[in-house]
Amino acid sequence: MFQKAIIQNVVSTSSLTEEKEKLDLNKLAAIIKNSKYRPDRFSALIIKITEPIRATALLFSNGRIVCVGTKAVKDSKFAMQIFVDIISAATTKRITIKGFNIQNIVSSFAFPGHINLPGNTLHNKFSIL
Repeated sequence: MFQKAIIQNVVSTSSLTEEKEKLDLNKLAAIIKNSKYRPDRFSALIIKITEPIRATALLFSNGRIVCVGTKAVKDSKFAMQIFVDIISAATTKRITIKGFNIQNIVSSFAFPGHINLPGNTLHNKFSIL
């Protein structure tokens, strides 16, 4: 009847234990390969990895880190640890993950049939108006 849902993206967050001092994102961007920092456009350092899994991290100066792009919770946790290891190597400090939370999971599936979205908005049961 229904097709199995396919996970498209897992979004997770964490904090680094070195929160007391602000991270110098300009310095980290110069050291970490496959990273980009454009503070005039976005306040986070963007770090991308493609091996062993594909993921992107958004690192903020307060030590918060967001991991996006994985397709499983275990992969998100694994990617988060890889990002923390990369940041640790760049700062020469021992940095560890403090807390790990799944913020969002995006999935999709093919619905067999037609959904009348405009019609559903007029139905009181489905309307918030």
